[in-house]
Amino acid sequence: MRIDDEILDRIRRADPLDAEEAEIWRRSHELGASQLLGSISVASSVASSASGRGRSRRTRRRVAIAAVLASAGLATAAAAAGVLGRPAPDRVRLHLASLDEGLPADLRLNPDVAHARAVAATAGGALYAADLQDGGSCMEIVSDGDRPRGATCTTAAELGERPVEVMAPIASSAEDILLVGGRVNADQVRHVVIRYADGQRLAAAEGIDRYWLVEVPASEHASALRDGLVVTGLAADNHEVSTVAVDGLLDDDPLGTRLDQLQPIFVSTISAGDLTQVLGIEGSVHAVGAVRLSLRYPDGTTTTVPLGSDGTYRYMLPAERQDDFAKASGLLVARDATGNVVASVPVSSVAGGRRHG
Repeated sequence: MRIDDEILDRIRRADPLDAEEAEIWRRSHELGASQLLGSISVASSVASSASGRGRSRRTRRRVAIAAVLASAGLATAAAAAGVLGRPAPDRVRLHLASLDEGLPADLRLNPDVAHARAVAATAGGALYAADLQDGGSCMEIVSDGDRPRGATCTTAAELGERPVEVMAPIASSAEDILLVGGRVNADQVRHVVIRYADGQRLAAAEGIDRYWLVEVPASEHASALRDGLVVTGLAADNHEVSTVAVDGLLDDDPLGTRLDQLQPIFVSTISAGDLTQVLGIEGSVHAVGAVRLSLRYPDGTTTTVPLGSDGTYRYMLPAERQDDFAKASGLLVARDATGNVVASVPVSSVAGGRRHG
């Protein structure tokens, strides 16, 4: 069976075409790339303009989706040749292993980085995965051969909450390659389709073990940076099973402070290699009327945290208190001039936060 025959067979199973449509797509591999993309655009346009025509509208929609899947399938086969299943580069394995650094043994996920492998690929990037003992996995998207772009882990218990898992690394610059990938976890999802702000729909490149990856095309690059995109998981009959909206992929907040002011109290814990410890806390208070700040330890002891006139604070904990937040949370409390509480926020170590979800 040729690659294009296999793709057409998948299309027939997912969304059966009538005899005429099947013959059209049997000959589609003879078209040049530009002709095929043109056919996709025309089909999509016809589908969106048709209304109240019953079978006619449904057929055109299927042709459009079939075109998307065929194009993505052929591109995937070319990009993935010799890549899928290949062991992850050392740089990727080290980055995946670092996800557990500083965590106590009972919170480590221990991904099998020794057997991390490429599970999806495009012309400009790849998705690597390392299995977890409980049936979940950790994923890493890379570009430029082995440059880590972002990693995430999903435990087996979390799979049911994510029919289609999505990870979308933020671009380091407007010229950076844009990659979005993930894994299909729901049995009813047969295809993953990316929808851009202009309505264009392109299928994600299918890899192995139900992983997928998409490389944003040049024509949609600016739109994806600015407006983001939508990831949709489709069933065999093309109805939507899962929809995930992805925000713009350009980092418009490099310092990570834009959302701080929306919180009554923003708190950041200061840690070292041991993520069970809290060496200090810092942040800013935005609650109206707040003039005093205090930290309550898990055992109920309270200490004053100096609050600047601009609403910022930084407090380093005594050495004997740095382990207090490993297994339980404390509370940071802001009060007004009369002593009334105007805002509060929990405080815990990084490990404690993960332990409590």
